[in-house]
Amino acid sequence: MTDNLNYEWNELNSDCGKVVRSMALEQFKPDVIIGPGRGGYPFGIMLSHYFKCPFEAFNWQTRDGTIEDSDRLRIIMSKYNGNNILIVDDINDSGKTLLGIQDIIHDSSNYQFSDIRYATLFDKESSDFADVDFTANVVLPDEEKWVVFPYEEWWTWEKQTQD
Repeated sequence: MTDNLNYEWNELNSDCGKVVRSMALEQFKPDVIIGPGRGGYPFGIMLSHYFKCPFEAFNWQTRDGTIEDSDRLRIIMSKYNGNNILIVDDINDSGKTLLGIQDIIHDSSNYQFSDIRYATLFDKESSDFADVDFTANVVLPDEEKWVVFPYEEWWTWEKQTQD
């Protein structure tokens, strides 16, 4: 059984700051932030407020049943053709989500972006997706735990912190 890492709101706030600092060092400023539901929404919205740029969401889930709204992703990408794009998700776990998103982006020759980058809060080295540009936490294979984000199972947090 895999141990859980109960990731708290204050850690999310701090880690957003780490990602923003990394982006500043690389001199990358997004024109739009794009994120898949569900995990990319909180992180993406937080960054969009910081950078004062739009956040565009689309449905894409590979863990709790497969939902891949590739049509919505294509519409978003064509809307921001020629812009700097940041694709966010909370975790690069197996890589399945980010690889699927990347495939949609690269399959269309109509997109010509100034720059496209990827950011996550957690990036597992064991992932099949190796193109995360900005992350707050690199997770080595021998350190892997199941990350429970504060917007997941929030109703159990008081009990978990008292145990």
